[in-house]
Amino acid sequence: MIIGDIDKTMKSDGVYIYSFVAESVNPLMLECSSDLLFRCENNKLSWLQMDKISRFCVSRTKDDGELFDSIDDFLANPPKGFDIKLDYKYKIIERKSNHNIGEYYKNIYRPVISYKLQSLHQIIDDQPLPDCDDDISIWGEYKNEYSGHVRQLELILDELKSVFKVVEPTQENLQTYGNTIRNIIILSCTEIDAMMKKILKNNGINLKDKEYTTQQYFQLKEALRLGEYELQFKEFEQLGRFSPFSEWESDRPTQSLPWYDSYNKIKHDREAYFQYANVGNALISIAAYAILFIAQYGYSNSIWKEHVQKFFSIIQTPRWNLEDYYVPHNILNSLKQTPIDYPF
Repeated sequence: MIIGDIDKTMKSDGVYIYSFVAESVNPLMLECSSDLLFRCENNKLSWLQMDKISRFCVSRTKDDGELFDSIDDFLANPPKGFDIKLDYKYKIIERKSNHNIGEYYKNIYRPVISYKLQSLHQIIDDQPLPDCDDDISIWGEYKNEYSGHVRQLELILDELKSVFKVVEPTQENLQTYGNTIRNIIILSCTEIDAMMKKILKNNGINLKDKEYTTQQYFQLKEALRLGEYELQFKEFEQLGRFSPFSEWESDRPTQSLPWYDSYNKIKHDREAYFQYANVGNALISIAAYAILFIAQYGYSNSIWKEHVQKFFSIIQTPRWNLEDYYVPHNILNSLKQTPIDYPF
């Protein structure tokens, strides 16, 4: 990262972010910043403009068709459509994106660079545009998969509500256990197992002669930022907030997930461990399912809002840096995407 100046050495190909950060004695201006995205190829730059129609990146060159030699060249020869006012004293921070244009990790959510991101427009405005984190991961090949998980999650939540018709949802009843509750836990955690295996396989972690266990699953904590999510059940806020993966540890990959450890026990020996088939473990297992679901696909989309949003309040999500965002490329009004493996 170069602060206050730009690295003049040869750049590797990829997407670069230039942040223009105000330097001012005015406290209102100190909060101002504006971001520009560029694609670098052979040490030449093209500006990734946020297109108002598609809301995604369109490559722009100089008006004569030539690429820019540097950010200084861009500022000296701004192309048509450049709408950011830089009429203030600023410093420039240069960062390289973690993703090349169009790349995304398979079944791993990241927010998407889009026209809705406020810092990519005028530096001062009344309010940011709503829903600035678009989800592209449910489009195309993932839409049916996403919808299937939504239906399964709805079924599990319906089962939970049926339990609460006979068991009052209070802290005092979290240790209440029974067969229906056991089924909820097993169904939720079976779905979690299946999803985790699929994410690993889709990203190049294939075990030919070995079963997947929590030892392999633990790799997903960092990849999906699972420990940074927290939610609660809207109808049952009195039961608390849930962050099922926050205490997950590599040296105790099963035991550090007590709800998952309980699932294994009641699945293999119901009679000995029946007391673990309780309301508390059911709630956190469902929360874990929902969080793993969000960490793959996001929740800023109409399907989530129509079917699932009524059940959950999302209390905390990862704080993404701009270099974490996926950068989709709009070509002829269609998104060109390139799936890549996560670098475990």
